Amino acid sequence: MDVTLTPLTEDHFPLLVRWLNEPHVQAWWRDGTATTESIRAKYGPRVGAESATECFVIEAGGVPVGLIQHYRHADYAEWDAAVGVPAAAGTDYLVGDPAYTGKGVGSAAIALAADRALATYPDVACVVAVPQADNPASRRALEKAGFRLQEIRDLDSDDPSDSGPGAIYVKDRPR
Repeated sequence: MDVTLTPLTEDHFPLLVRWLNEPHVQAWWRDGTATTESIRAKYGPRVGAESATECFVIEAGGVPVGLIQHYRHADYAEWDAAVGVPAAAGTDYLVGDPAYTGKGVGSAAIALAADRALATYPDVACVVAVPQADNPASRRALEKAGFRLQEIRDLDSDDPSDSGPGAIYVKDRPR
């Protein structure tokens, strides 16, 4: 299946509301019930403007199925300190359409986003993702995308999605 990344636009916001409220996403993306207003507040500033976070819709065979974003850790000092991986970019992702989970879409999108992050941020040495340690599907997707587990530990974060031990995965810049 052909997986591509398309820049997030406001036209995608209804999809984000639906995806973030799917039970398989809510289990890990713990920001509460997504509404049009909450999506507009969080993702509106990331659309069509210079933002420290670049957001993309994951498309599988031309169908929008999820969200992925990347950013330099240095642009988010608290998160950078919590994760503690020097010179890193971060990525967060979800496959929101349940019909596309478990089919390799997530790992393909993660690999694409990691390559894009490394190309976008020449000053970073690696890309990091931190799913909850008890999220086996996300961890498998990262491993299939070429990430390696660095460590599992609690993070100093007030984001509900970071509660419990996090599995810190790293993909180094190719030499």
